This record gives sequence, C-alpha cells and structure tokens, in this order.
Amino acid sequence: MPQSGSRRTPVGTGRYPIAAIRQRIREHNGPVLDFAVGRYREDPPEAAVELIRREADGGLLVPCGQDELDAYTDAVVEMLDRVYGLRVATGSILPVPGGRTALSLLASALIRPSDEVAVVEPAYPAFLRIVSQIGARVRSVPLDPGRGFAPDDSLLDPETAESLGFVALNFPNNPTGAAPPAEVLAGFLNRFRSGTIVFNDATYGPLTYDRPPWSILTEAASLAGQLRLVELHSMAKLFATGPLPVSFMVGDEGIVEALREFSEFAWSPQSALQVKVARICLQDRDRLEGAREFYRKRMAELRDTLLELGFEPYPAPAGMYILCRAPSSIRQRPVADAGEAAEVLLTELGVAVVPWEVPPHSYLRFSARYLDEELEALRGLGRDARLVRG
Repeated sequence: MPQSGSRRTPVGTGRYPIAAIRQRIREHNGPVLDFAVGRYREDPPEAAVELIRREADGGLLVPCGQDELDAYTDAVVEMLDRVYGLRVATGSILPVPGGRTALSLLASALIRPSDEVAVVEPAYPAFLRIVSQIGARVRSVPLDPGRGFAPDDSLLDPETAESLGFVALNFPNNPTGAAPPAEVLAGFLNRFRSGTIVFNDATYGPLTYDRPPWSILTEAASLAGQLRLVELHSMAKLFATGPLPVSFMVGDEGIVEALREFSEFAWSPQSALQVKVARICLQDRDRLEGAREFYRKRMAELRDTLLELGFEPYPAPAGMYILCRAPSSIRQRPVADAGEAAEVLLTELGVAVVPWEVPPHSYLRFSARYLDEELEALRGLGRDARLVRG
C-alpha cells in the first residue's frame, strides 16, 4: 500500500466487513463465541414497546407528518443540551432513517468524483466505501497508536491540506475508541482551509468513560466559523429498535438544508411510528448514563480476559470495542496478519473477531456486546496456557 497521505485507491472497497463475518459465522461447522458483532441486545424503552404494540398496524403504514417531525426535532434539541451541553437551532437537525443511509445521503449530496476527501483510518468502513464508489480521490490520515490514535497528519503537507474540501472523522472511533482532546483535534483541523466541510460520525458519542460525552460540535466549537461542521448521531447501539432507527444529522445549517432538500429524492418519508419511537428513545433520560456504566464494566472484564489470554489490548476510552495488536502466533501456530489470525481463531477455536488492517499495523477488534457465558468460555480457552503470543 502507498504511504498514508498519498493519493490512492483505498482498501476496504469490497464487501461490507460485518456482512462477510456474519457469513463466515454461518458457515462455521460448530458453535461460535461471537466477539465480532456480539449477540447482546438492549431492551427498548417500555414506552416505545407499548407504542409499537398499540400503533404497529396503523403507524407503520402512515407517513409521518410535520407535527411528528417537529416533536422529534424538539426531542433532539433537548437531548443534545442534556447530554452534550450543546444548544442548536431546529433548522440544524435532520432526522435520517439509519446511519448508513445518512452516510450515503451525505456523500451523494456533497461529494463529486473530482473532489479530494481526507478520511481517518481505521474508522467505520461504510463512508470510505461510499466515497470510493463515487470515484472521489481519498487521502488517508492514519490514526497513530503511539499517540492514543490521534490523527497523524505528518504526511499531509500544507498544499494537500489546502486542496481538500471535505474531511471525514469518526470520533469516538470505531474500532479504537479514541476521542481526542479539543486541543489535539483543533491542531489537526487547523490544517484545512476556511470553508472545508468536516463531517464526524459520532455514533459512540455518548459512550465515553474518562470524560463527558464527545461531539465535534462542542470539541471544535471555536472553529465553527472557519469550518463547516456536521455530525451524525445514530443511537441504534443503545436502543434495540431494529428497523426503527434513532438517527439524525446536526450541524451547519446550510449543509443540513442541502441534505434536507436532497433527502426528498433519496428516500420515502419515514413512518409515523418510526419517528415516534425515535422520539421516545431520545427522551429516555436514564438510558445513556446507564449504558455508560454498563459498557464500562463489560469493557474492563473483556480487557482483563484478553490480557490473561496473551493479547495486547490498547486503551479504549470510549465505545464498545477493544482493539488488540494482531498476535504473531495462536496456540504456537504462526500467523502473518490480522486476517490470518481471525481465521485461525474462528476455524480452530470458534472465536469470531473483526480483523482490521491499516498497514503497517494489523489489529483485531473484540466487541463488548458478548453474552456472559461467551466471556466465560473465552476465558476457558486459555486456562491451560496463554492463547496467543504477541
């Protein structure tokens, strides 16, 4: 692969990795400990369950009206203030039917094949795939494991930074859990010219463990006049609502208005029930703090287990995943990279994880959405001897 920061056709433009892993799990001959996606699911708020029972037949068939959209937007405004201390105008909010749909909308509306886009890596792969499909040129900005996975822009020369009109972030990061402090983020973003669009996928914004919830709209607030900031919040990880997603875009009103106009062509109206369920979830005041404590505990237990087995986990100050350096061997069998390590773990030990390659680094991602019995079974694999060697 060319050096990071060079113009290139990025890797990861094939099949959606999680879909591929799910297929491998289905094909595996035997039981699987799922630390790739995870089987644990939170219960939706009881008020949402009652609403679905009461209105499922009619609510799913009726497009939402302006009253439902206004009530949902008001709930977003209140939640952003309560959770992030962020006060926004209703015109800066756009409800969206799911996170990946929002990424497709954003790229289709704002990026052209002649554009250059900076994308941090590793990061949630859907946006990179969509931008590559459009044909835009991608500048990779690696996240440096030696600096807490802060963006390493040392190969992004000033001329290149000036030429970029769109920067895609993913903080708190999937898979690393990185959530850079404001001064580090500002130092990176100050490299780009005035008017640059800076997008952040903040799906894990509420799940921070050593600081308040993280949003680019608070962390980079001083740069809002210079840069055009827009953020995705997709809370499906906290609310098991299935095909009734709780997602919205928020930020620069000009960008949000352009997305709103384009969305009229991009999807059919959401159902009244979808929007009502999303509003109820956003109004669940206890869920976010409860989820932070819940995943804080599960992350600590998973980290301890991985250390016992011989893995080398990185710190994970946010999110619900723990990233490990890919080992050099598993049960004394040498492995060359993360992909081979993940394949050995699955085929020989029945453990599913996500391999993540960002040359020169190879990582394995473990999910904290495990079942309790799966964590105990994982511990059991290494009781006789350390499972891996770094």
